[in-house]
Amino acid sequence: MAFGISLFKKEKKETPKIEVPPTPEIPLEKKEEKREEKKPEVEVLLAKIDALRFQYEALNEKISNIEKMVKEIYEIAKASK
Repeated sequence: MAFGISLFKKEKKETPKIEVPPTPEIPLEKKEEKREEKKPEVEVLLAKIDALRFQYEALNEKISNIEKMVKEIYEIAKASK
């Protein structure tokens, strides 16, 4: 019987271990320099985001006005029947 039971036991398979190379450390001074280099780019992106936000709000206001006009037209059409 011991032979029959051993046929149904699953063999444990070991998963291969992948070694990840260590990330190189960047000195603090270089990090600060990179941050300063990116500052104008970030400011441009923030300005673009603000412009998009303004356009989004303007479009929402226009859509709201159109919805009001459609409701008024609907009420006028409904009343004229």
